[in-house]
Amino acid sequence: MLKEPINILGINPGTRYLALSVFQGHRLFEWKIKLLKGEWSKKKIERAIDVISECAELHDINRIALKKLHPAHSSKHLELLVSRIKALARRKKLRVCQFSIREIEKYLLEDATHNKKNLAEKMVSDHPCLIHEREKEKIHKNLYCLRMFEAVALGTACFQRYLESLAMH
Repeated sequence: MLKEPINILGINPGTRYLALSVFQGHRLFEWKIKLLKGEWSKKKIERAIDVISECAELHDINRIALKKLHPAHSSKHLELLVSRIKALARRKKLRVCQFSIREIEKYLLEDATHNKKNLAEKMVSDHPCLIHEREKEKIHKNLYCLRMFEAVALGTACFQRYLESLAMH
């Protein structure tokens, strides 16, 4: 039994794309990828933070599931964006759960081979509403939607971790 309503915003941050998922409890409610157009600038960061802030307010978010940056696949711009997301969470008093993609794969895939494709398939299996997204992904060569599947996996893992914490108490 849940002690409080839990609404999670899964965020896979990027300097060009912002992948988001919204969970109301265990139910995947919304998923999307927001294109962040233009050169990197203060204005672009503000747009990204505004998108996240509006989504958090609209869905009464109380937890953010945020992708940990991989040191080899990061940049000062991406690190700045993540620090701004964390600052937003502090201002709004939102709990932040962070996971690397490897942690998510180990946590959610159990015995399966750990890779992004299997993670996406697991998310479609857990959330059949994503079947259309998977079919689109098979057509694209740049794997555009993988970012979104990762945002969904972040939200899923955050909810499961929340349930585990309830079971411990």
